[in-house]
This record gives sequence, structure tokens and C-alpha cells, in this order.
Amino acid sequence: MSSSDSGWLSRGGLLVSLSAFFADMGYQAVAAVFPLYLVFSLHQPVYVYGVLISLSFGVGSLFSLVGGRYGDRVGRKKISILGNSFIPLMALSALTNNVALAGALFVAGWWARYFRTPARRALLVDITDPSFRSKVFGFLHGLDIGGGMLAALYSLIFVVLGVPYRDIILVTLAPLVVSTLCLLPVDPTPHVKLAAEAAKQTPAAEGSRNGFVFRMLLLSSMFFGFGYYAFGFPILTVAQSQGGASYAILAFVIYLGVSGAGGYLLGAAKVKPLRTLWSGGYLLGAISSLGIGLSYLMGSSLPLYYAASAALGLATGSVETFEPTLTSKIVSVGKLSGGMGMLSMTRAMGLFVANLVMGVLFTFGQFDAYLYACLMSLVAAGILAATERRA
Repeated sequence: MSSSDSGWLSRGGLLVSLSAFFADMGYQAVAAVFPLYLVFSLHQPVYVYGVLISLSFGVGSLFSLVGGRYGDRVGRKKISILGNSFIPLMALSALTNNVALAGALFVAGWWARYFRTPARRALLVDITDPSFRSKVFGFLHGLDIGGGMLAALYSLIFVVLGVPYRDIILVTLAPLVVSTLCLLPVDPTPHVKLAAEAAKQTPAAEGSRNGFVFRMLLLSSMFFGFGYYAFGFPILTVAQSQGGASYAILAFVIYLGVSGAGGYLLGAAKVKPLRTLWSGGYLLGAISSLGIGLSYLMGSSLPLYYAASAALGLATGSVETFEPTLTSKIVSVGKLSGGMGMLSMTRAMGLFVANLVMGVLFTFGQFDAYLYACLMSLVAAGILAATERRA
């Protein structure tokens, strides 16, 4: 590693983070516009979109596991590039009026995203100084969210201007291709030898303890995932209770902004990853969900919704920063990509269950839906808090 890379963010770390930025700038716009294209342009019932999303999350969890394992076998950079190269299939879904083909392309692109994510996280670990991993993962999350915010913004502008949904989706090809190009010049070797030498010196007792902590991390991540609903639910809650879609969109902007900034600032702070994850991530997420539910139940004013949205954003930023950071510290170098794959798989399984259950509960009582999410996050926090005391 050259002296110019001696700071907290190496050239490779910047390139991987920029790849994440452009990827979110592309596929998040597809995720926002595709349901409109499916329902209003292809004249399909809403449940068809629900089936496609379920396939994306459910089967996507398996692709995370496979991609992670192959990242350890054939190279994390290779798998990152391979998976990233197929995400543009989501954009190509707008080239056809055949519902089955359009849905297959959308889902396949989503699976490609899951396939490359564990290897890309492990690649970022390989090229990052161990002293700055939390900060770098926070930076990655910040650019992730920044790309998503830009995607939502230009999608909204195009919709207001009357641009056809098909054309908006096709525009996303540009940032998705740039995302893959950012990965090509990344040198995957700077810190691998150093980390491997450190791994050889890990005492057997510490290795056993790390294995226990990782298993508990996966379990707690899955329970948090069971309550990790799409923010579309709070958007509907705010819009219905406050009588305006614009108020709801502002809540989404607050959530994204705090999540991006919070992830970076927490990553840069001198905090303990395990403790911050369960307290500032899972526990705060539980409190935030309960806050949204109580605001709806009690007919609270708009500022309370915004405060709960900001808290939920901070919790998300903490989780997205410290879950991979903690994994990088307790999983051996040779199995790191596979470990990241298992982490992504548990989250994808949780997302599948969370949005399904939230959708059912939401129709009967919105407070019940948020209470369910709160309880799942509390279980996750309890598991990891007990793990910290034991390990």
C-alpha cells in the first residue's frame, strides 16, 4: 500500500464506495418506478408486484449465500464485478411488454445485487486498514443512501414532467454501468497479507468465542430483519394521518438523510461495534417503530412522526455500519466473504417475512404492525446484549 493510501480511505475504498453510490442511483430508481410501470403501463394487479418482491427477497437470500462462498473461492473482486454486471437486467425490464419477461428481468437483477453484496463487503475489508473499518463502512452506507436519494429525486422529477415510466427505467442503465466500471481498477490485495498474518496468531479460545458471537449476530440480525419493514409503511401512515403525500415524502427524506449521515458519523466515532449495534441499532429501531405506532394511535402532530423517522434512520445507519464491521472482526479472513453472505442471507430472509407480516397487520391495525416490528427488534437487541455480557 502506497503512502498516499495511508489515510482512512484508500483509493480502492473510494472506488468501491462510489460503485455503491452509482448502483443505488440506478436500481433504487427502478425499484421506485417499476411498480408504477407494472400496474399502470402493463395493467397488472398489485399482487403481481407483491409476488415479484417476495421472489426478490426470498430467493435473493440464497444468492447472498452462494455469492459469499464463491467470493472466498474464486476472488472477491471477480464475484463483485460479475454480480454487479447483471444488476442492469432490472433496467432492461422496461424493454418488453411481456409481463413474465419483464418480471423475470427485474427479479434477476435483484438477485444479482444480492449475489455481489457479500463479496463486495469482503473486498472492502481487504483493501481497508483495520483501524478504520467502521469509518469506511459508515462512508459506504452514506454514499449508498446518497445514491438512493438522488434516484428518488430524479425519478420524482421525471414523473412530474410526464416522462413515460419505461423511459425512466431505461435511464438507470447509465449509473448501473458506471457502478461496475468503478470496480475494475480496484486492487484487492493491500491488506490481505496483514490480515492473514493476524489471523494465524489468533488464539484458539478467541476463535471459539468469535464463532459464538457470529452465530448470535446472525440470529439477532434475522430477528431485526423480521421487523425491518420497507419505509413505504410509514409513508402511508403519515400520508393518511396528516392528509398529505408531501408530508410523507418529507418523512422519507429525513429518514434517508439521517441514516446516511448517522452511519458515517457513528463509524468515525470511537465506539464499540457490538454495543453500538444492539443499543444504537436494534434497540433504537424498536423505540422508533413504537414511536411511529404510538404517534398514529394517539393522533400526534407531524413533528413527532419526523422525530421517529429520524431515529429510525439513525438506527438503520448504525446497523448497516456495524453489522459488517463486526463480521469483519470475528470471521476469519479466508471465510469472510462467506460470512458476509450468511449475514446478507439472514437479513434477506427477515425482509421477506417482515414485509409480508407488516402488510397483513397493516390492513387490520397500523399500531399492531409497528408493535410487531418493535417486539422483533427488542428480541434482536436482547440477544446481542446478552452476547456482549457473556463474550
